[in-house]
Amino acid sequence: MPKLTNEIIERFVADHATAGVDRAIFDSSVPGFGLRVTAKGKLLWIARARSGDHRVKISLGSYPEKKLSAARAEAHAALQDIREGKDPRAEKAIRRAAIEAGKATVGDLADRWLAEYVRPKLKPRTISDYERIIEDRIKPRLGAVAVASVTKADVISFHASMANTPRRGNYVVATFRALMTFAEDVGLRPPHSNPAKKLKMFRQGVRERFLSEDEIGKAADAIAKAEADGKVGPHAAAGLRLALFTGARSGEITAAKWSHVDWSRKLIRLPDSKTNEARTIHLSEAAIAVLNELPRVGVFIIAGRYKDEPHQNLSRAWIIAREYGGLQDVRLHDLRHSYASLAAGRGVSLQMIGKLLGHKVHATTMRYAHLARDAVADVNDELGAAMQAAITKSKTVDTHD
Repeated sequence: MPKLTNEIIERFVADHATAGVDRAIFDSSVPGFGLRVTAKGKLLWIARARSGDHRVKISLGSYPEKKLSAARAEAHAALQDIREGKDPRAEKAIRRAAIEAGKATVGDLADRWLAEYVRPKLKPRTISDYERIIEDRIKPRLGAVAVASVTKADVISFHASMANTPRRGNYVVATFRALMTFAEDVGLRPPHSNPAKKLKMFRQGVRERFLSEDEIGKAADAIAKAEADGKVGPHAAAGLRLALFTGARSGEITAAKWSHVDWSRKLIRLPDSKTNEARTIHLSEAAIAVLNELPRVGVFIIAGRYKDEPHQNLSRAWIIAREYGGLQDVRLHDLRHSYASLAAGRGVSLQMIGKLLGHKVHATTMRYAHLARDAVADVNDELGAAMQAAITKSKTVDTHD
């Protein structure tokens, strides 16, 4: 049983709409929700669940008049009503009356938030992530609930349902908290009534993976082998090498254009970055060599499939390349961490590391403080050895005298 998508539904309809038999396909993400085609070819969204000792099935509207996202959100509410022994039709009427009285649903609010705040003001990657969270997580669970009726208990239950993916669950709830803040801003909830505030989040283990100098060599060899085998294209391979040689974020690398390169000063000057500020990526001789060897295809340094479009997914290229070096546990972002750890191990100050990585907040750089302390310890050992050598030499001179 798959998760229903528009493509799966279209294939199901094409295969069964004229078959003359009653068929149904159900959704794995919301058990009990599905699409039914009757023997006469009528297409209906349905929800079915057990209530006590008997099964209840209701129609949620016609396809394609009602879209998948709207039907899934309505199904989630209806199925919950059925399992709690409520009349889903009566509860639906109550919700509809609330909407008609001016109480928008969470689904309505989410659409407005995307249109009025997210899409005009945020970066493309953030927009895409929020759109996916709303469609896949928030609307199915809370989309049919009136904005003013959402309680802290609703949010706690929603959060608990994502316990198996704690990091993502925390991010989804943080997104929902932002959505409820927007509800307050536009007058759909009273001030200071955000039900997602002060919610205790799941514990997240801090994952830090720093490549040793030997592993950095393996990573470089892995990229070269993947490129030689044709598994990774030359532009993707160059993007991975720039990640190694500059410590830049993958999004910064793919956003860089040839016009951003200052060859004389050996840097790339991005007009925008994750921190909403201009970002300077410093280029070593190794990074310059990567650029010089790369053919120019369009305006972007790391060119995509089509002219004048950037490469879309360096992470996918790295997943392929890392197999060649036996580095399956290393994420693309770990190359950035490794660049910083290499700098810290060579005694580079935290302030300088922050500048190299483009950190806006000093606290972000502090994750490398223990590595800097390790470098200090190494220097201290060297100084101690030099001091001991000087003392030994002095004693030797005294003895000869």
